[in-house]
Amino acid sequence: MKKNPSLIGLLATIAIIAAAYFTYKLFLEKKDSYLIANPTEESLKLKIDNQDYSIAPNQTTEIKLTPGKHKINFDYQGKTIDTVFEVKYYNGVINPTGADYYIFTRPYGPARNKDSLFTTQTTTIDEKIFYGNIKHSNELYIQGFYYNLNHDYPKFFYNKGLKTDISKIFSKDDFKQFYFENYE
Repeated sequence: MKKNPSLIGLLATIAIIAAAYFTYKLFLEKKDSYLIANPTEESLKLKIDNQDYSIAPNQTTEIKLTPGKHKINFDYQGKTIDTVFEVKYYNGVINPTGADYYIFTRPYGPARNKDSLFTTQTTTIDEKIFYGNIKHSNELYIQGFYYNLNHDYPKFFYNKGLKTDISKIFSKDDFKQFYFENYE
């Protein structure tokens, strides 16, 4: 059989594309998620869109949600909550306990004076000042961030030379530990 350079080139190209795809799927793809967070020492029982969820103490549970309005009801600390929340983004945290969460935004890209960005914005947590773009939330449904509680900031970020801000949500204690490890 005679060698066909076109066929060899096609097969090599398909192999490279397949290798790139599997590398992306295994190491680089960020999966969006919706979580129910329970940072307390007691179990929680919730009903979202007529489906029951039970969340163990100090755990998060991933659930499937679609964009739009969702009905939630649960009992917590003697109060019965029966309300509706709206999903607008691809990540979200359902916070039935009203715990404190912080969304931290890191600047990436060229020509950014990161030091001045950090020093012009401050937030006080437990009588300590933290620098940077930090937003506090204790709402029932928190959204509007890129990386969820179950994600880590990437070790590297490729942004093609563009100015980019990447946000991540943290519980209060996790944020304080992250800030200590990276900025103090």
